[in-house]
Amino acid sequence: MIVKHSKPMIDEDDVRAVSEVLASGNIAQGEKVEEFENEVARLVGVKHAVACSSGTSALHLALLGLGVGAGHEVIAPSYVCSSPYHATLHAGAVPRVVDVDLSDMNVCAETVKQELSSKTKALIVPHSFGMPAELDKLLELGVPMIEDCAQALGAEYKGRKVGGFGDLAIFSFYATKMITTGEGGMVLTDNSEFCSRMRDARDCDNKPPVPMKYNYKMTDFQAALGLSQLKKLQGFVERRRKIASFYTDRFSQYGITVPSEPSGRKSVFFRYVILTDELECVQSRAKERGVMCERPVWKPLHKSLPGITCPNSDYVYDHALSVPLYPSLAEEEIQYVVESMKAVFGGVNQQVRDLTLSPHSVIRK
Repeated sequence: MIVKHSKPMIDEDDVRAVSEVLASGNIAQGEKVEEFENEVARLVGVKHAVACSSGTSALHLALLGLGVGAGHEVIAPSYVCSSPYHATLHAGAVPRVVDVDLSDMNVCAETVKQELSSKTKALIVPHSFGMPAELDKLLELGVPMIEDCAQALGAEYKGRKVGGFGDLAIFSFYATKMITTGEGGMVLTDNSEFCSRMRDARDCDNKPPVPMKYNYKMTDFQAALGLSQLKKLQGFVERRRKIASFYTDRFSQYGITVPSEPSGRKSVFFRYVILTDELECVQSRAKERGVMCERPVWKPLHKSLPGITCPNSDYVYDHALSVPLYPSLAEEEIQYVVESMKAVFGGVNQQVRDLTLSPHSVIRK
């Protein structure tokens, strides 16, 4: 048996929704996009939403909405995909990369404080792998915040959906995200001025070329897929959490660190990330059995940037492995993953590490 690391879940309702829009002939940005924007905004509990072509374009639009540009700095964590870094450069600003916390692999207030300056214009806070960041302390810093919810649609912080805490929030609808439109993204905000700037920047047709515009639109058939998927989001989240609970129950005995949920935070388990001292060995042996485990982040950003040290990000990169978890996993596949990983861990000399440390136990810079 081969168990892929991740894959989308598309059913007949999704196909029907897209087919109806294609058959209508109204396939570019239109009524379905607006409906999708309204439904996501309603779910998260904010006033405005701007759909766009990708999560990266959503980050770019969010920075433009905040007025970020030349002479400004934007803080983001190192242990993340490159989208926050590229979006900051697209906006003409300077990225400032900081370390993450070992307890949840998210950016935390203590690391951000070290990079704050008079040039700091925004802070990008990813809720990595579906786990909400520690938002209260980050908000206390008083820096305009963009919540990066690309992996966290449906996650909750103190009983509220993430995406409604920062000045803006972005979402991604890539093929394997919480819900998919194939490619696509969205920015949410309660600020009507930010929304107006982003809508103006998203469309380039029939407008003066100054200030610069971008063709970041979403299509109606993508939005139709998103609307169909959105109806199933709660089921997707419940399924992910059920599988994660089963994994944790089985894996906790193997001398590895398994995911945990701090008080007040509800993860959607976009990724089920373990920490192991024998990453490459575990990954290789799992692959031999057909279980495709992957590093959850390709490479921390600071590894490509001179003069930046992020010891926690280095540690996580060397130890973090993502085990297959997604709603379409069949029961027999889940059981096969568990049995295969039991054989893998049984053959690997694990050292038990106590990573239930205080959130700031490793000095970052």
